Amino acid sequence: MRSLFAGAMLWLLVSTGAVTQTVTPQQMMAYFAGDWTLTGTAKVSPNSPSVPYRSTQHGEFVGSGFLEIHSVSHGPLGDVHGVRMMEYNAADQVFTMNMYNSLGEHQLGTCKTDGTTWVWNFAEKMNGVAATRRETMTLLSPNSYRFKSEVQKPDGTWATVMEGAATRTGPK
Repeated sequence: MRSLFAGAMLWLLVSTGAVTQTVTPQQMMAYFAGDWTLTGTAKVSPNSPSVPYRSTQHGEFVGSGFLEIHSVSHGPLGDVHGVRMMEYNAADQVFTMNMYNSLGEHQLGTCKTDGTTWVWNFAEKMNGVAATRRETMTLLSPNSYRFKSEVQKPDGTWATVMEGAATRTGPK
């Protein structure tokens, strides 16, 4: 009886946030492992019209600290193949990402998380022009998240260039 009461109290404390479990950066990255389908809308530039966007992604760990994600996207620029490498930089306490795609683009990003929200900041070239991009991912459940990608305009404001939802379609 005493162990049942203790177990119920522990569940209550953890579920209400009174006691938290330590989650490693690798456990956090593992959320993105497995197969995903992303759907939404995308634009070639902030001023162009939105068109349907769809992507399939597969992520898996390479070694113990790197998550490699391969993607095929179908959107305003046709079919684009990409590869991303995510890791956690313990010295700077940020996640980092290196991205390459079949358009010849290379993007570098850093991210800090706030609960279920991941905000990535990227320096990149879009259509040959240097740009700053922000990508926000809001985790909704173990198998879905929403995403929004914005570019910074010359006046410092942000313009949405892609948004939608991701759904896990295969095991981690």
